[in-house]
Amino acid sequence: MKLHYLLDTHGGPYDRPYPSSKEVADFSDQLFREAELAEAAGFDSLQVPERHMRSECLFPGSVVLLSALAARTTKIRLGTYILILPLYNPMHIAEQFAMIDNLSRGRVILGVASGYHTGYNQMFNVPFNERGARFEEGFDVLMKAWEGKKFSYNGKYYQYTDVQLVPGLYQKPRPEIWVGGMFPKTIARAGRLGDAWCSDPFPLDPKVWHGQVKLYRDSAREHGNKSKVVLMRDAWVAPTRKQAEETFLKLAVEEWLFYYRWGILTHHPEFQKESDFTTARAAKHFVCGTPEDCIRQVEMYGKEYDADEIVLRFRLPGGPSNAKVLQSLKMFGKEVMPEFTKKTKKKKK
Repeated sequence: MKLHYLLDTHGGPYDRPYPSSKEVADFSDQLFREAELAEAAGFDSLQVPERHMRSECLFPGSVVLLSALAARTTKIRLGTYILILPLYNPMHIAEQFAMIDNLSRGRVILGVASGYHTGYNQMFNVPFNERGARFEEGFDVLMKAWEGKKFSYNGKYYQYTDVQLVPGLYQKPRPEIWVGGMFPKTIARAGRLGDAWCSDPFPLDPKVWHGQVKLYRDSAREHGNKSKVVLMRDAWVAPTRKQAEETFLKLAVEEWLFYYRWGILTHHPEFQKESDFTTARAAKHFVCGTPEDCIRQVEMYGKEYDADEIVLRFRLPGGPSNAKVLQSLKMFGKEVMPEFTKKTKKKKK
C-alpha cells in the first residue's frame, strides 16, 4: 500500500479575511517544511490541490508550487490532486509539466479532472457547462503534445497548426496520469483515459463504493488499461485516540457539516440529518487515532474497500494549527509509515 501526502493549501477558515503578503509567505514556508517531513517519512508522493478565488486557500494553483517542490526535494514524487484541465490551454499544461518533470528528473504524476466549482470557471472566464467537452479535447491535445512530434489539431475549443512541444518529457513514454470524478460518466472516463482513478474524502457507503470501483475497473479493462484505485482520506495521529479525536476529528466533522449544509454530502445513509454528524459515527471514515489505529485503518481500506493507494490530508480549513500538523506528521512518519514502506520494499524484491 503506497501512501501519499496531500500538501493542503487551506490557510484558514472559509471566507477568512483577505490574506496579507506575510501570511502567504509564511504559509509557503510551512508547506515546504511539510514537504521535507513527508519526503523523510517515506511517503510515495506529495499531492497538490487546486482552488481559486477563495481567501482561505493561500496557494491557489499547482504549477508554481510543484516547481518549487521539485527544487526542494530529491526522491518523493510530485503530483496534482487535482488539476482542473478545462481551465487551461492544454499546450500550456503540456509544456509546464514537461519542465517540472525535467526539473524533478522524472517524478511527476499528473492528476486531472473537469472540476465541480463554478467559481473557478468564473475566475478564468471558462463556461462551466463546457467543462466535460473541454476536458476531452484538452486531454487529447496533452497526449499528442507529449508524443514529442509536430502535430495539428482542429477541435471545437482548441486548434493548433504544426506545433511541437520542446523540450519533451523526462519520463518515457509519459508521466503517470490520475483522473478524478465521482459520477458514473467521469468514473468510467478515468478507466478509459487514466492510469488511476481518484476519489474524494467523504464517507463511503460500501455498496455504492464497490459499484463505483467495479465501474472503473471494468472500464479500464475494456480499454486495455491497468487499473489503480486511489482513495483520499483525512488523517491524524496522536499518542492517544482521545487526543486525536479532540484535535482533529471534531474539526473534520464540522467540515462535513459545511458540505452537508450546501447539499453536497447527502448521499450516505448514515448521515441524513445534522444530528447524525458525530465523532463516534464518523470515526470509521478517517485514518485517525493512535499509530496502531492508523495502521489498522489503512489496512482496512485496502482489504475491505479495494483501495490500491491512499492520499492522506492532515489539515482542514478549521485547523489544526500549523505547528500541530508538523507534530502529527512527524509521528506518522516515525510510527506509521515504516509499517508500509517495508511492505512496499518487500514487494519490489
